Amino acid sequence: MLYYFGKIFCAPFAWLIFRPKVSGYKNLNRKGKVVYVCNHFSLGDPVLLAIVCPRIIKFMAKASLFKSKIGALFFKSMLVFPVEGKTADLKSIKKAMATLEKGQAFGIFPEGHRSPTGEMDVLEKGAAFIALRCDAPIVPVYIDPNSVKRVRIRMAVGEAIIPKEAAANNRTAKAAEAITNEIADAMITLREQVEQMT
Repeated sequence: MLYYFGKIFCAPFAWLIFRPKVSGYKNLNRKGKVVYVCNHFSLGDPVLLAIVCPRIIKFMAKASLFKSKIGALFFKSMLVFPVEGKTADLKSIKKAMATLEKGQAFGIFPEGHRSPTGEMDVLEKGAAFIALRCDAPIVPVYIDPNSVKRVRIRMAVGEAIIPKEAAANNRTAKAAEAITNEIADAMITLREQVEQMT
């Protein structure tokens, strides 16, 4: 698998090149099932997160990236599996849930698409739904959209959001919506932390 090869042999060099500056790094090193949610600005997002995170993460990405044989081979080797956009893709949801039930880490970009400007868009509820069904903690991550341009990864990682607690704290909204709102609030705070980095 390309992911494992890169993690062992390439990640150390990537650390030297991109010199990651990470606020809340300890929050990445969470054992057991966990959902990493991250802002989405480029196809390189999973790579940047994989470089920094000590865990092996399985990602979900839109099915159109798998249409060509080369694309499908590459993304599968990076532990990415396809999801059909704008529909309730039960097959992909079950695959994500199976990943978590094995005690593994799952990564998802709740905006559902890349932001051409780097600004965060409205978050979809899929991440919250999956985490709630599996009772998996959610770790929010914000990566500076200019990381590649700066040749310096700047990242902020928040404390884990416990789905059932987040749902209970906001009884005026449905569970998935309440959790999604908490993720969005956390991402805004993390973005501010990254913007304050030098």
